[in-house]
Amino acid sequence: MITELLVIEQIDVHGKVTVFQIMGEYLQWTFQTGQTKKHSDADFFPFQVFEEKRILKRPPGAETKCVVNGDEIIFCDDYGVRGGSVIAVLFPPNYIPDIIKFKDKPFIPTGFAGLVSTTPPGQIQVLYNHLEKRSAIVFNIHHQICFGFKCIAKKVEEGSFPRNESMYADNFFDLTISRDFLKTEAITNEDLKIINKTVDSMNLDNLKNDLNELLQLIKNGKKEDSTTLLNKISSFLVSGMGTTSNLITITDSYKAGGVSFEFIHKILQYANL
Repeated sequence: MITELLVIEQIDVHGKVTVFQIMGEYLQWTFQTGQTKKHSDADFFPFQVFEEKRILKRPPGAETKCVVNGDEIIFCDDYGVRGGSVIAVLFPPNYIPDIIKFKDKPFIPTGFAGLVSTTPPGQIQVLYNHLEKRSAIVFNIHHQICFGFKCIAKKVEEGSFPRNESMYADNFFDLTISRDFLKTEAITNEDLKIINKTVDSMNLDNLKNDLNELLQLIKNGKKEDSTTLLNKISSFLVSGMGTTSNLITITDSYKAGGVSFEFIHKILQYANL
């Protein structure tokens, strides 16, 4: 691929982030999906850059946050980049993206209603190198944009590391909610009893109905409606829990259980991110 600016944010197993800012006119780069790292390869392999270029290795800015929590890495950052840029988040070996969340920065009012463009500013691609057990999220930015990004990457066993070379994230839920969880038939009152014990003031019937509607929307491939409802459920959970500690406690309580618990755990993780 060709760009003028490639920014690689490399994360190690301890959560340390190193930024490689690579610049050049008609900069050609690739992500090696079927090769192992050689001695001559750069530190940010499987990314490779060809021809003349300028590489600035630097620490991350204050807006970059990275925390290791057991077998999970929580990564957050804010970006303001011009069109034609590429941003990549490179995870340590055996980690793959599990949950992704975006936040657009508000537009400055211009006094003219209805003139905000709805054209997506870029595309997301998830790349895998099965040999090196490395994965990366890549943002291909088409238009100048300012946005916030959060994600959770989870550690997987070597035998479970994805073998597909790359995946275009045209379906938001391909990344945020594992397709295995869609085996869930329905969410019941019994599934929500942990929430009921912790927060007795929430309207669990509404929550149950929204979760079941979300399941159906995802299964039917209605991406925009699914995203809207997921954000509605997240806001409801955050406001209804009262405190952040309640939300964290309940999220941890749903780590173990059947597919219904796993589905609810993913929703709670997303709300807590």
